[in-house]
Amino acid sequence: MILGVGVDIVSVKRIEGLINRFGERFLKKVLPEGYEYCLEKRKGEFCGCIAARFALKEATVKALSQAGYRVGIKDVSVKGGGRELSVAVRNLPSQLKLLYSISHEREYAVAVVNVIEHQSRP
Repeated sequence: MILGVGVDIVSVKRIEGLINRFGERFLKKVLPEGYEYCLEKRKGEFCGCIAARFALKEATVKALSQAGYRVGIKDVSVKGGGRELSVAVRNLPSQLKLLYSISHEREYAVAVVNVIEHQSRP
């Protein structure tokens, strides 16, 4: 059963401006769990990669809020990328599961998250 849905869209140019203005200080605040995967991306995709992960954090907060859980962006960690992308939420009840997808292109990054109730089979 779907308990909550969250979506977020982020301007890559906005994130690029924040990175240019605040540098590593901004990156450590937004992605304290690490941004190494984004550093390994092809040249020119770094800001889009960061923007997509920021959108994923925001969409996760929105989805969990809709499901009745109070979490902040600092409670959400995003690691890896591609098929190894993972989202962890501090104190997430074990019966909940997150289904998510992110994407970015030149101007925008987007993320969608569904919170589902994970039911064990008898």
